[in-house]
Amino acid sequence: MRNVIIAVAAITISILSGCVYKPNIQQGNVLNQKEINQIRPGMTKEQVRFVLGNPVLNTNLENNTWYYLYYLIPSRGDRIEKRMILTFEDDKLATIQGTEKPEIEE
Repeated sequence: MRNVIIAVAAITISILSGCVYKPNIQQGNVLNQKEINQIRPGMTKEQVRFVLGNPVLNTNLENNTWYYLYYLIPSRGDRIEKRMILTFEDDKLATIQGTEKPEIEE
């Protein structure tokens, strides 16, 4: 009887060890379209920072290129990657590049 209990416990443990929880992994700035739509060329750095928050990366030399990056690695499914690169000239937003851009309302 004792051997049966040990065998059942061993089988149960080995089966459950294959059911490992894998959490979703998020890194970077969460970029949502509502906030992105508020960004327009000509905005100051302070205005952009107020809407999107601090960039993940920026260039050290003149601090005129800001990188907003977001990665989501779900426990199941494909990796999601979003990026937006903002370039400033004379402390005003000049260009918006990357996978995420403001939607133009007409």
